[in-house]
Amino acid sequence: MGLLFLGACGDNKTAQKQEEKEKIQLFQKEEFVTELARLEAGELFFKNKNPFGDDILLKGKQIVGDTAIFSVRESQLLIKNNYLIMKSLTNPVFYIFNLPDLRLQKSLGKRGQAPDDFLLPTIISSVSNDWLCYLFENSQNKLYGLDEKGDIQIINKPFEEFKKQELGATLQLANVSDDDFMYVTDSKTGKSIFRITQKGDSTNKKEVFNLGLNPTRKSPFAYIGDFAVNPQKNRMVYAYKYFKIIKFMDLEAQTVRTINFERDGFNEESPYKINGLDQNITHYWGVCAQDNYVYFLYSGRTPEDVWKESQKENYYIFVEQYDWNGNPICRYKLDQWGYFTIDEKNKKLYLASTNHDDPFFEFQLP
Repeated sequence: MGLLFLGACGDNKTAQKQEEKEKIQLFQKEEFVTELARLEAGELFFKNKNPFGDDILLKGKQIVGDTAIFSVRESQLLIKNNYLIMKSLTNPVFYIFNLPDLRLQKSLGKRGQAPDDFLLPTIISSVSNDWLCYLFENSQNKLYGLDEKGDIQIINKPFEEFKKQELGATLQLANVSDDDFMYVTDSKTGKSIFRITQKGDSTNKKEVFNLGLNPTRKSPFAYIGDFAVNPQKNRMVYAYKYFKIIKFMDLEAQTVRTINFERDGFNEESPYKINGLDQNITHYWGVCAQDNYVYFLYSGRTPEDVWKESQKENYYIFVEQYDWNGNPICRYKLDQWGYFTIDEKNKKLYLASTNHDDPFFEFQLP
């Protein structure tokens, strides 16, 4: 019996070691699959071409039942640690929801112009586990951290010495590491990507890339778009709102790959007219950076066209998926319109609809 017992233990240990070895091999295989190849520079043209194939139609499941009452207005959404954080230009400004049931955990942040109010806020994904996300108030150039308890803490650097932005001139921020941020803002050429780092009391700021598409077109309004980074893969991306163009770059912009669908119908006079920009087709107007892929909201219509269709309850928007080298993967057509975020790990897409009293919809990604 003793020998049999020892033999059984030996067999169990051998089997356990084999199982652990297989798990390691599987993990290494998965890591290899998601490893990123070298970024190829150049411009890829897709005029009158569809690199995605047929659209994948997704039907959203409306999430109903929370007693929270809030509206969706110029919103942002992001996910971290089983929480969905949403910004909306309402009062309060920020909302923390539990996943997957989207129950409201806390709402916070007063909209206004007092020293610690929020007038033109953005939420920024944080690479640090200390924060659910960062909050940045553009009108005062103040950076805050938001923790899991829903408490807000001021972070003085590295933006405290910035001049206050003109009303409407906002920074699009992305966190690279502690005290290291990249951002898009107005520049002499229209818009540019900058990087700012903090070491002790020293702040270093530099322009990384000029986002202008035409040297004679220098209006920053022409180059409005969406910016995101993936520090682990040494990538950043910018998608233009009024041009069907996306630029993929390494973080130093040494290598740039441009995806160009060649649909330049921009009205050059529109930035100088009241509501003139709405005459143009809205191309990209949302981005979600994930570990393996990056996702863009795509409209392809003017705001007036969207409004007319919404009056007939014809709601839809597209989501384009690319890998971090700019290779098109697929395009989804959602049966709702609004602001989105992706939970890549659980293959979920969440959308906050602008057309429903219960605004949250969940989409299952294939």
